[in-house]
Amino acid sequence: MVDLDVTDILDWQDATSTAFVPLRCTTLTPGFTAHLESVPLCAGISLAHITSGPLRVERTAQQARQSDDDDLLVSLQLKSTGDVHQHGRTARLVPGTAALYETNRPYLLDQPQPGQDLIVLRVPRDRLGLKDTIVTDLCGRTMDASVPGMAAFTGYVFGVVAGRSQLSGQARQALGQISTDLLALALRSFAELRGTGWDNDQTLLEAAKAYIRSNLGDPNLGVEGVARATNVSARKVHSLFSSTGQTPAAYARRLRMERAASLLADRSQTQQTVQSVASACGFRDTSTFTRAFRRAHQCSPTEWLLMETPTEGQSREDHGRQ
Repeated sequence: MVDLDVTDILDWQDATSTAFVPLRCTTLTPGFTAHLESVPLCAGISLAHITSGPLRVERTAQQARQSDDDDLLVSLQLKSTGDVHQHGRTARLVPGTAALYETNRPYLLDQPQPGQDLIVLRVPRDRLGLKDTIVTDLCGRTMDASVPGMAAFTGYVFGVVAGRSQLSGQARQALGQISTDLLALALRSFAELRGTGWDNDQTLLEAAKAYIRSNLGDPNLGVEGVARATNVSARKVHSLFSSTGQTPAAYARRLRMERAASLLADRSQTQQTVQSVASACGFRDTSTFTRAFRRAHQCSPTEWLLMETPTEGQSREDHGRQ
């Protein structure tokens, strides 16, 4: 994790060039200050929280040509305003909006107002599963709350940044994947709105899955809530999941049990009780949680904690049966 304060624009240029890609930073305001916190998640995915005074951040054509970097960046504006310029387009950012830009092409971030506060997600291009032509078409455009999936994405990454100091290594892996999935969902929805021909049912299914992943701790999570969040009927939600060979409830149960196993594995660091793990996975009481956990893993949560490390080639579930 990187956590630094800067009072010189050239030092800020060095810091952001290291955290992201080589950049050129300038400011016309005396007494420039900025703060950067960068949190690596997994496999090239990272989140950065940035606060600063007015500045311009440029990725020049020469820098883009001389670099092999091919990652994508998403700026989510929390306070103040700014513009993202790329491919001859300008995304106007106000609090709650975001913009995508690709690092293999020139771009300009113009942030002339004081009190800049934003989150930047860095994602390898191939993790999103989108065609390059779609990605390029979406760059330099403003994404706001009207884009299906944007509310889930912005709320999730804000929560990750807020709880960054308590993240274990295993949690970073999971959070990186979920952040990427939610971004992919929002971008697919944005592409659909722009008429790129994305399969709408696939977008809806990803939206439903993302909603379930983001609400596993809600004991009232159910098909009706998923339907409201995706603006379709409960019958449509069941139809979307039928193509996957499982019901929405089965999908939620599997993710809850995966989360439970992950939280229990991190218990030595987090000191969570079985009761708190149950609550985090959407169970109102530990007895119901224990029964569900035993069905999924063939042992109780307490037995899971006490088991010795499985031998090579033996799954933890097999070990639990012995």
